[in-house]
Amino acid sequence: MVTIDQVRQLALSLPETEEVEHWGKPSFRVRNKIFAVIQLDGVSLVIKTTKDDLLAYTTMAPEIYRIPDSFSNLAFMIVRMDRVDSVEFRDLLMLAWSLVSPKKVVKAYYAAIQGRK
Repeated sequence: MVTIDQVRQLALSLPETEEVEHWGKPSFRVRNKIFAVIQLDGVSLVIKTTKDDLLAYTTMAPEIYRIPDSFSNLAFMIVRMDRVDSVEFRDLLMLAWSLVSPKKVVKAYYAAIQGRK
C-alpha cells in the first residue's frame, strides 16, 4: 500500500518537480508537464507511462491498474495506491517523472543516485 504522503514525498524528491493544483487535485509536474495526479478518492493516482507498459500493466493486474475512460488515447493509467506494491510503485513514478523531464536532468539524476550506492 502506498499513501498520498508517500506519493508526495517521492514525487517532490525528484529534480525540478513541482506540485500544482489541477482541477482541484494535486498534480506533480516538471516544467509544467504532468506526470502524476492524485485523485479525489484518495486511493487512486493517474500516472504517465509508456503505451507498452500501459497495455502490460492493465492486462496483467486490472485490479490495480486501469485506463482512465477519458484518456484512452493517452499513455496514462490509474494506479490503485491501496493495492500496488510500494517498490513497483516507486519504479512507476520514477518512470513517469523521467518521461516528462529533460533528458539531461534524468541522466544527471540517475548518475547521482548510482554514485551514492
